Amino acid sequence: MITIFTESLLTTGLGHLGRCTALAEKLVENGEEVVLVVHTDESFPNWDFPCEILKKVWTNETDLNGFLQSLPDKLQTFYVDSYLAPLGIYNILKSYCLELICIDDDNRLKYPAGSTILNPGYPGLYLGYDKDKYKIVTGKDQVLLRKPFRKVRSIPQKKKPPEKILITLGGSDPNNLSSKILEILVNQFPKMEKHLVMGPGFTNVHELEKLADHKTFFYKNLNAEEMCELMLKVDFAITAGGQTMYELDVCDVPMLVVETAENQRNNIRGFVEFQGIREIQKDNLDTIGECLCI
Repeated sequence: MITIFTESLLTTGLGHLGRCTALAEKLVENGEEVVLVVHTDESFPNWDFPCEILKKVWTNETDLNGFLQSLPDKLQTFYVDSYLAPLGIYNILKSYCLELICIDDDNRLKYPAGSTILNPGYPGLYLGYDKDKYKIVTGKDQVLLRKPFRKVRSIPQKKKPPEKILITLGGSDPNNLSSKILEILVNQFPKMEKHLVMGPGFTNVHELEKLADHKTFFYKNLNAEEMCELMLKVDFAITAGGQTMYELDVCDVPMLVVETAENQRNNIRGFVEFQGIREIQKDNLDTIGECLCI
């Protein structure tokens, strides 16, 4: 039995839930029995999940202890992927399981000694984890991709300059970057198709709709298969610096990345240094047009 703990909230977006779903898919394919325990709110997406979903506020110590005491088997592996859980929660989980695997982006905590740290992507190359205290698993070959992205085989040729552009900034957009980007593209590239994915935490939907031209298309609540199909049909993407970069990468979509959260920094750094991906700063979005006219 393997239990995965994560969260999916308006304030945290969908990145962690996405990669935990991918992890669950791979474990189930390997014959494991998996439960996904999610601290969530009304933003929980209508995805196809490969395993049982339990919605619990597991980051509360009282609730967590009650849940763990109800488990039939302590000889479990626990995965934890969280922006929010404090160290005390990890200590409780460590005391209840056979193996604790902490999925980490930015060396967020001093995790319990003897844990495994899984940093699935580029960031782990830069963070200097304590290899004496933890087992470290990291690198791009450890990226957790949802099934449709692992099954990509045929990739349409991308047009240069691009005719279809994807804008995907995650589950929420607290800095209203999507409106700024869409306004620039509508004004500078009226003949280009603009495909904008709006996450469940977007609060600027009406503003985006007012900015749209007849070649702007909006998407909500896409599952992994629909998102993969969309990526395969576009020529270029403007993206946040999280898990979506790896999905775009396997779809061979050229991209321009903008950092929307601090924990994306080393992910972006890896793509820039190892793959030549271009980054644009939030206060320099007016130069997007220069990046597309190549």
